[in-house]
Formats: sequence, structure tokens, C-alpha cells
Amino acid sequence: MDEFLSEREDGLSEIQKWIEDRMPEIVKDLTRICRIRSVAETEAVPYPPYGKGCLEVLEEMLHMGEENGFSTRNYDNYVGKISYDTSEQKESIGIWAHLDVVDEGEGWDYEPYVPVVKDGYFIARGCQDNKSSAITGLYVLKYMKEHHIRLEHGLELYLGTCEEQGMFDLDYYCRNYECPALSLVPDSGFPVCCGERGSFNAELISHKKCGKELLEAHCDCGLYTIPDMAQVTLTYSKELWEKASCLPLPLEAERTGAAIQITARGISAHASNPEAGENALTILAETLCAQDLISDENKELFRIIPAINRNSTGKALDVFCEDELSGSISLTATQLRMQDGHLVVGFISKYPVTCSDFPFEERAGKAAEQQGFDLKTTRLAKANYFNPEHAVAQTLTRTCREILKNEEEPFVMSGGTYARKLPNAFAFGTGMKLPSPPAGLFRPGHGDYHQPDESISLLRIRKALEIYICGILRIDKLDVKP
Repeated sequence: MDEFLSEREDGLSEIQKWIEDRMPEIVKDLTRICRIRSVAETEAVPYPPYGKGCLEVLEEMLHMGEENGFSTRNYDNYVGKISYDTSEQKESIGIWAHLDVVDEGEGWDYEPYVPVVKDGYFIARGCQDNKSSAITGLYVLKYMKEHHIRLEHGLELYLGTCEEQGMFDLDYYCRNYECPALSLVPDSGFPVCCGERGSFNAELISHKKCGKELLEAHCDCGLYTIPDMAQVTLTYSKELWEKASCLPLPLEAERTGAAIQITARGISAHASNPEAGENALTILAETLCAQDLISDENKELFRIIPAINRNSTGKALDVFCEDELSGSISLTATQLRMQDGHLVVGFISKYPVTCSDFPFEERAGKAAEQQGFDLKTTRLAKANYFNPEHAVAQTLTRTCREILKNEEEPFVMSGGTYARKLPNAFAFGTGMKLPSPPAGLFRPGHGDYHQPDESISLLRIRKALEIYICGILRIDKLDVKP
């Protein structure tokens, strides 16, 4: 390794031993914040801005910073900061993690907010996305403090509270407060995520009201999650019940008085990677149409769902686009509801990093109109790109290669992180290629982020902390500005 490590006795091995010795503390601290259900609430709440859980977990994390002798600051309950200051540095490097989590949903084999460690995996909602990154950041600061390392930049851990519901916390922070000279966001994979696709999210609202036999339609596992459950409630008839009661798995039907509820089950995944899951909304819509469970007028409405999802490249809405850096757009319908008798379908898309000027609203609006829907845009955000040839990106990529012993290159991803909101920022870790969990530890569709039984390997935490400590020590010597 470089002179900054070799000048220390044992160099990298000393860092590895320090991390190993502190793993029990790391697990204990991660348990403290994973016990708190911190699903952000963006509507009016009694504990503003994002509800009691987000406020509680932010206060707990800042308290942990104070326990370890760091200065802290609460930015109006939107964002928190824990700082390692060794001098009057004018510029700082920020590590950004978020403490809010996606809703736990159903189907857990473990308790979502009673963390456990089993077979080398820490299991709890939010442990991978993204509370372990907050703890990793804290221990980067602890390493510097315990070893009395005098950095040329300030080193700050920032803690957000509304990443999963639109990053409104960062909108507020960036409007009102100063950002670090460089920001690293441990919310993707190693090495350097040099690009994040842009976002075009919208709702499709049917012109016509739904046919009278459709009483309810519901699918909402979160816009950014491939749904593992979707339901409709239909008016009972003997003929309909004969068809519905014979539906094969993953569908099930239940008669409740004068109604029949039909439920489709799927496998959840992050919506930026739809192929990783099985979309229950697609399964439901295709079955309703193919099995003649709904009227022709309702079939006209529901057919837009498989049209979008069976080719998730935006062609159904005339917004297909691609580039060499990031491939083609990914567009997926993930939500369904009824509103004043009209069908409402919510979709998420991630478009290529060079396509920010594409006329998404105009093209999708016309395509929706032709299929009997109005378009209501809910999010249109530009892509983020960080030059992978920058010295900081090159240095961190080299650090990853040395520690993980691979030749991975900087990459573009579909997911969105705080990096798209911050100046001079990119996502960095903590995902990495590791052996699969032991057989039988998780059922299919369980164990990953946004899934039931969310987990993170303790080996991943150790390696990520090692990379961040070494990486920060290296880039501290560089000019981190663009």
C-alpha cells in the first residue's frame, strides 16, 4: 500500500485488526438504530418533518456520535452531522448515509425490528439500506480519532431521514446549508459509481371510470419496490367465483360476503432492477384479462400494465432511449389504486445518464392519451455523472481493487442516491461480490435490501470499513474539487 499506510507499523493489517476487534461494538451500535422503525412520513405528522421514527433514529445516531467524543449538529430534524475536526480546515469530505427505511411489508421469517445475527448475517429492516453505512461512517471517524490522525480536510458524517421517499431532506439541506467540498455516498456498490440514471416517475389516470364490477384495486409496496402483492376486489357472482376459486398459485381468491378478493403474490426487489423480482401487479393484470375475470371495459384499462412491464424499456409509452454508458431506459409499473372511480397506475423509470434533455413528458403524455390515460408527472430528475478519470475516483477505484482483489471498473447504475442532489458527489460502496448466504438461511425473494428478512453480511461491513478508512486516508492528500 502507499506510504501513508506503510509508515505505520503493520500498515493495512493494523487497520484490519482494529476493525475485527470492534466488530462486537459495531453489531451493538447497528442493533441500536435498527430497533427503531424509521419509515419516513411525508404527509402532515405530529413529529415533523418525517415522523416519530425518523426523529428518534436521528437523535439516537447523534447521541452515539456525542458518546464517542465527536461534535454533532441537527439541521432542523432533516439531516444530522457528526464531525471529526483536527484543525481549522476550510474544506471537508462528507460521508452521506440515510437512516430512513422502506416499509417492512409482509412475509418476514424474522422480526423486522428485532435484529439478530445468524450465520454471519445481520438481519433487520434497514440494516443494509442504509443504516449499516451510517455505522460504517461513524467507525471511520472513530478510527481517525483513536489514532490521532491529523487530516488535511475535515471529515463529516451526514445522516439523512427521507431518502426512500424522494430525498426531500436533501432538497431542504442544500437550499439552506453549505455542502462539503466532496461527498461520498455509501448506498450502491464498490468501486466508484460514476453515474446515476435520471428519474422520470408518473401516474397514469384512466379517462373512463372502471367497470362497475371492480370495487377496489390496490398495490402499494412503495414506488421504488417491485411489489410482492397486488389485489382487486370484484362484485360476487357464481360464475366469477367458479373461475376465481380455481386460480393457481401465485394467485388466491377469497369470498367476503358479496365480494371476491383476488390476490397475486410476487417477489420483491428494487424497482431499478425489475428483472431481479417478480412483479405481482403484472401477474394480477395478466390473469384478470386472460381468465375473463373482468369486463371488456376493465380489460382495456388493465392491459396497459403488462404492456409496460413485459418490456420494461419504455416502449409502451414511447420513451425508449439508450446510450453507451448506461444502456437503455428501465420503466416499470409498481403501484395501483382507484381514485374517484378511475384506475391509477404509478410507474418509476431510470433513464440513461446522457438523456436528460429527452422529451419524456411530451412523448409519454401522447402515448398515454392514445391508450385512454392522462399522465401526471410526479418526479423528473436529471442524471448524475462524476468523471471517472478524476484523481479521487481513480484513487478509490485502485483502493477497492487492492482490498477486494479484483479489477472492477467505475460503473453507472439505475438506482438513485443522495449523490444526485449534492455537488461534486458520487456513490461509493458498500455492495461487493461475496459468497451467497448459507443454504436455508433465506427463502427465495428474502434477505436482500427492500425484501423481507433484509440482511447484510458482517464480512461486507468489515471490508467496507477497511476500504473507507484506507480510501479516506488516500484522497485526503488530493485536491478533491471538481
